[in-house]
Amino acid sequence: MVTKQYLKAKWMLAVSLVFVLVLSAVGAVSAAEFPKGETIPANETIDDDVFISGNNVVIDGTINGILFASGQTVTLNGTVSGDACLMGETIIVSNSAVVNGNLVLAGADITMNGSVSGSVFGGSAAMVLEKDADVGRNFYYGGFSLSTEEGSVVGKDLFSGNYQSLLSGEIERDLKVGAGAVELNGTVGRNAVLEVGDEQAPEGSMEWLQFNPYLSQYVPVVVEPGMRVTDSASIEGKLTYTSSVDQTSAMENITTGAVIYQTPVPYDGSSVRSNYSADEVQQFSRNFPNFIWRTAAMKVARNFIKLMALGALVLWLLRKSFKKIVDASYKEPLKAMGWGFVVIAVGFLSALIVPLVFIMVGVIIGFVSLGSLLHIWFGLVGLTCLLAYAMFFFAVFTLSKLIAAFMFGKWIMKTVFKETEEKVWLNLLIGVFLYVIIRAIPFIGWLAALAAILIGTGAFWLTVTTKKK
Repeated sequence: MVTKQYLKAKWMLAVSLVFVLVLSAVGAVSAAEFPKGETIPANETIDDDVFISGNNVVIDGTINGILFASGQTVTLNGTVSGDACLMGETIIVSNSAVVNGNLVLAGADITMNGSVSGSVFGGSAAMVLEKDADVGRNFYYGGFSLSTEEGSVVGKDLFSGNYQSLLSGEIERDLKVGAGAVELNGTVGRNAVLEVGDEQAPEGSMEWLQFNPYLSQYVPVVVEPGMRVTDSASIEGKLTYTSSVDQTSAMENITTGAVIYQTPVPYDGSSVRSNYSADEVQQFSRNFPNFIWRTAAMKVARNFIKLMALGALVLWLLRKSFKKIVDASYKEPLKAMGWGFVVIAVGFLSALIVPLVFIMVGVIIGFVSLGSLLHIWFGLVGLTCLLAYAMFFFAVFTLSKLIAAFMFGKWIMKTVFKETEEKVWLNLLIGVFLYVIIRAIPFIGWLAALAAILIGTGAFWLTVTTKKK
């Protein structure tokens, strides 16, 4: 009994030390707020980090901390005195919104019309920087369609990789775009690099894009491939552009610096091209759907066996501890999801910082000890750090899914089948089975895996902090 308690104490101490090291590397993390409901009213001020989710999330108040919001529609009208991360199908940053930090936007349809003192990171089917949008530093975008309206300002550089970039706003420093279609009507304060490539669209591709049922919801106009500039466009420095069409004479009218034209590198697929007979092609076409289904079924079976085997091992060796972790996520799933995001963010940030600190300390130790202690530092201590991070990533990407699946099975048994007595093995079986089935569904499965990772990781943190109280 003493030995078991001693081992538990050692593990708790090790986990505590890891968290202390991580938190000391990135600064103190205070407790966060998880507001009830979907709205933060205009007269409310929250002096903490905020995690909020719902169908229609509206932030009108003031948040003195980090904001993490997700929902079908997310609208930011208020002030955030820190970084903000907004995720949803439709995201609106109104002209009254102020973010005194960096802004991360991920959704299908994004409209930004507010002020951001830091950098903006956007990913979507469509994004529009409207006339009052003011980005203090850099703007990074990846998706399908980006539009910057006249009056919008990017304080430093704009980087974009997408199909179409329709740029009418002001970019105070450099512009770097890789796209199928670029329309430049605005101003660039320094240099511009535009890479369009082949301007000849494959036959039928434009019709598919213009009438695609998903894109047409968010992108009203899909422009033809190519690069086009107007007389109102202006580039104050050098212009480097890659295109299958030489437009140097037109480009010289909009730039005060040199114009460098580059032709796209042609693709040569001869080295990977093979000749197949008509019978082989026909046989492959017949068998391809069956091959896809078999591959998907094998993947589901492997995931089911892996999680069931791991779950059986955990219930056999660590049943009480595992049930406490599951209960923590079952009682407060949204809170667990929020803390999961925080723990994962801190963990990945520490994975970038700790190795640099480790190497710097090793250099100092080598200098002071003339190399005599380097084998201990880079050997024993380095191996310990690698083991700690291996355990962290295993917990995040594997154990967290098992915890979420078991919690889901427990919820199904209590809510749907009205079981009053908990049956842990049945919870495990149902939860894992439903999880691997949902996980196999395109896009929905990815969201389910993300939610499972966040909930499971957060449950670890809730359990540890509850024991400390």
